[in-house]
Amino acid sequence: MKSYLTLIEKYLENTISPEDREILKSWVEENEEHKNIFKKEVANWSVAKEEISVDPNKAYDRFVKNIQKGEQEKGKVRSLHSLKKVMQYAAVLAGILVITYYAVKSNPVVITNDNNVVITESLEEDKIKIVQEDGTVTYIDFDDKTDIVNADGKLIGKKDRDKLVVSNTENSEEIEYLEISIPKGKIFQLSLSDGTKVWLNAASTLKFPKNFAASQPNRLVYLEGEAFFDVTTNKEQPFIVNTGTVDVEVLGTQFNVSSYQEDLTVKTTLVEGSVAINNSDDHKKLLTLIPNDQAVYTKQNKDLDKKKVNTEVYTAWMYRKMIIQDESFTSVIKRLERTYDVEIVSTNERLNNTRFTGEFDVENVRQILNVFSETIDFTYTIENKRIVIAP
Repeated sequence: MKSYLTLIEKYLENTISPEDREILKSWVEENEEHKNIFKKEVANWSVAKEEISVDPNKAYDRFVKNIQKGEQEKGKVRSLHSLKKVMQYAAVLAGILVITYYAVKSNPVVITNDNNVVITESLEEDKIKIVQEDGTVTYIDFDDKTDIVNADGKLIGKKDRDKLVVSNTENSEEIEYLEISIPKGKIFQLSLSDGTKVWLNAASTLKFPKNFAASQPNRLVYLEGEAFFDVTTNKEQPFIVNTGTVDVEVLGTQFNVSSYQEDLTVKTTLVEGSVAINNSDDHKKLLTLIPNDQAVYTKQNKDLDKKKVNTEVYTAWMYRKMIIQDESFTSVIKRLERTYDVEIVSTNERLNNTRFTGEFDVENVRQILNVFSETIDFTYTIENKRIVIAP
């Protein structure tokens, strides 16, 4: 019995492995007694954490439903074979939220949300934007399959829907930068000229050389937003990601950098290999990371801290999943706006000051808001891309 209680605790703490998740599922489904034990532990855990009571029956239903959903859809999940330690499973728990009060100022109300998001005509702001060094600006639809060329007609790269492969001009010492911007609500893949793979998250921009010249001391790229890098090893030419505040220097490794301009911090999460965090101004080394380390740079006071994390939490976006760990709803709003290309306005202080933990898999924004509303009742309206949550 003790081992299964441990598995339930790991599940609630979001540290359970895919294999243990399947073992727990089989045990829970064996008989009614096991099912009741699971529900009781969910309730006890909620009380122990001093959190709003979670309905154990709903928690159990979602536990079973979403694992079954994952089993049915495993074949549909894109596999990135090179990412050995990133999101090694397809079935994730969606929508069990654990919440903690910081302020309670409004009375519960019944949710009413019959409006749907209106799909608008594709505008330039909804397309991929590519800026060449000569100032040429190109807007491309995500579904396009096309060649990208410069003013002289020379091939820059080949785009196939959500992926761009940059051409490798061998023996070229000319450094010509490209800048690619991804709109909200989209994810895009790049293959740079040295073979480095980059996954760009929504509302992100990457500036990079069309070709990494051998004469240069490093391979330097500039990031605003969030990206995951799988860097091709080159011991003679380190790969550097400049965020404007800190530089992330590697020889060959896998890591995630989140550096949105509006965020208060820059986070570098290492999945595999090692990286150095350097000061962007004087290039002095500040920290060295090993796998499962995260460096957090606070912009306001220029503090740099290091901690151990579950890297899946910070790389789940690549698989169009969202994992929330002890985040305020105000913080979650930013992620929802980027992921679903919407604007969210909330004057609900009770909701805004509540912290959540949970996972979502391939839902749309309306489904996610409905899950939140099952725990803290609120009303919202959707008109085009604007969502207003009532106080």
